[in-house]
Amino acid sequence: MQYMPRTADKQLQHWAEQQERKPLVLRGARQVGKTALVRRLASTSKLTLCELNFERLPRLRALFEKAGDLSPRTLLPQIGTLLGTDINAGQTLLFFDEIQECPQAITFLRYLYEDTPNLHVIAAGSLLEFALQRVSTPVGRLSFTYVRPMSFEEFLIATGRSGLNQQRPALEFESTMSQVPAAIHDALREALREYFIVGGMPACVAEFQKTRNFFKVREIQTDIVQTYLTDVRKYTKGDAQITNVGEVLSNTFSFVGKQISYTALGHGDAIKRTKQSIHLLSQAQLVSLVRASSAGKPPLAAETDDKTFKLVFLDIGLGQALAGVNVKDLLMADDLVATYEGRLSEQFVGQELLAGSRGASEGGQLFYWKRHAHGSSAEVDYLLSREGKVIPVEVKSGASGRLRSLHLYLDTYGGQGLCLQDTNRFESNRNVQFLPLYSRL
Repeated sequence: MQYMPRTADKQLQHWAEQQERKPLVLRGARQVGKTALVRRLASTSKLTLCELNFERLPRLRALFEKAGDLSPRTLLPQIGTLLGTDINAGQTLLFFDEIQECPQAITFLRYLYEDTPNLHVIAAGSLLEFALQRVSTPVGRLSFTYVRPMSFEEFLIATGRSGLNQQRPALEFESTMSQVPAAIHDALREALREYFIVGGMPACVAEFQKTRNFFKVREIQTDIVQTYLTDVRKYTKGDAQITNVGEVLSNTFSFVGKQISYTALGHGDAIKRTKQSIHLLSQAQLVSLVRASSAGKPPLAAETDDKTFKLVFLDIGLGQALAGVNVKDLLMADDLVATYEGRLSEQFVGQELLAGSRGASEGGQLFYWKRHAHGSSAEVDYLLSREGKVIPVEVKSGASGRLRSLHLYLDTYGGQGLCLQDTNRFESNRNVQFLPLYSRL
């Protein structure tokens, strides 16, 4: 598969160019492109890639598990012998793939940093969070970064539309632009429709780039989902819990955009199992929790309600495969925001915030506003924390008069809000900025 550029390429290149660097651990779900990123880095940095996959090389696991001495002086020559290569600082990129299969190797990373800080070392793995629970994580001796599905920007570039990507408007309250030119708007809107179906999993984007066949893409999505379900079951105990995590995963996309409370998901033991399943799926990087906050200023995490939350699934394309959304329905949809009861658009925005260069609100987390008042149902889809200010964001179809919760938030806390719609509107109304759904956030 031809390599598709990622925004993380620059981040990894910057890490590689440091004189002394900590081992870098790439976190993220299976098949989001971690291995491809590392192989690309080795190629562009002219480093010899020494790749060790703990799933494919049982002898490698045995080397660590039976080692009485985890010092690099002892183990690096043995690893080199096993792979038939020399490992030299400044010349070799040592890559531990699927490192979650060998917890001792995670501990080994600490000693690599202490003894060989000039050696380029990267580790990656799916379900890595579970492995980190079983070992003493070497705090301060490792660097971590998350790899997520391809963003809409990356999708456009991968499908040969980098010029179109440059035409996307950005969130700028002082902008004087009134609207996106009609031809550009139509092209971006159709590209967004494609992204809603294909999503950002690299294998799916590559298939679409090659064939433009949505149904072949759906087959790949279905296979990936089944792989995830098999993976998560490895870390789930008890038949009832295994069944529950499968049900929660299968129904996750139907929860997107909905305020959830654990008590609404079942009774008695079912609540405990569902809570555990959501925790497991979050650890596996398959879902992200959107926390309810009543804050009007940063930090948003200071006023959260742990009893209610929303969910954003890993990928919009995979989510539709899980939910059984008909590809034809989306191809014929007049309003992308209203499609699937608004869940696709809210999923898209959450996914973009998590993947974007400006990140989510705080510490990689997402928040939404929930008014703490008896009998009140007011809520705003997302809260962005930017430069010491909070920007409430609504993803809506229809006229501005329907933005009651957004205006209530602004009347209470002041500031400016954002409304994303499936139009080429690019204007301000009172203290609300309207932008097309495909805009940069």
